[in-house]
Amino acid sequence: CDVEVPITVRVDNIGAIFMAENMQVSQRTKHIDTRLRFVNQYVDDGFIKIKFVGTNENDADLFTKNLGKDAHERHGGKLVGEKG
Repeated sequence: CDVEVPITVRVDNIGAIFMAENMQVSQRTKHIDTRLRFVNQYVDDGFIKIKFVGTNENDADLFTKNLGKDAHERHGGKLVGEKG
């Protein structure tokens, strides 16, 4: 299976992006230290690229947030192949 590198990971959490790109462990982040190092290494090696995506572009919000009718139809339409 051929995979194009870097894989773009779309994230809507600025704190998560900062942690993935900057390896800093503190009392508040030590419980995720192993997973953070794994992601950070892949970012440093260029295997994954983190991209910020706002609410208007984040199709996953359909599953995680209570959206208004317009946003729900826009994101839902993209899942079934409609252009949004």
